[in-house]
Amino acid sequence: MDVDDASVIEAARTTPEAFGVLFERLFDRVHRFCARRVGSARAEDLAGETFRRAFEARCSYDLERPSALPWLFGIAMNLVRSELRAGVTQDQALARFAVLAQVTVPDPAGDVVSLLDAKVRLATVARLLSSLLRDDVELRDDVEALLLHVWDELSYADVATVLNVPVGTVRSRLSRLRRRLDALTSPGTQHPDELRTGIGGQ
Repeated sequence: MDVDDASVIEAARTTPEAFGVLFERLFDRVHRFCARRVGSARAEDLAGETFRRAFEARCSYDLERPSALPWLFGIAMNLVRSELRAGVTQDQALARFAVLAQVTVPDPAGDVVSLLDAKVRLATVARLLSSLLRDDVELRDDVEALLLHVWDELSYADVATVLNVPVGTVRSRLSRLRRRLDALTSPGTQHPDELRTGIGGQ
């Protein structure tokens, strides 16, 4: 039976090579996390740097947390933000949506599912929201919570850990974004029919 991430990190404190288990276990998840935010060209370097920093900080890891993924995503998030501030790539939210808007995924046989539970809706949501993100800081925070919850498959508690906010804030951000999307896809709102049908508004 596999040991949890906390046990691996605890072992790595005295036996550094044990950290390789965590690398093998979670590198692909961290790489995908970075690629969705800055694109594939920079994802490898950022994912590698995430694990380098995590290795150096292993002695400060909270061993009460069995999963290290939110911790690693938090490190990766800081690296992404630093890179974007340095002008290496475009705005964080817009960069993520530029990637997501090109994703093609199969529709589940006509099954209309909830936005926050459906990865198959994210590419369409990306096209809907990308034009609104440039000047709306609050919306960007809401979208970040959405992507972490749906695309990165984190619980509300883990999203809160990554973003360093209370769980209640995560819930309010997702609720606010759902209301915003409902308003955008309500009858009478002017936008392409593809967006309304893609989110299940018809």
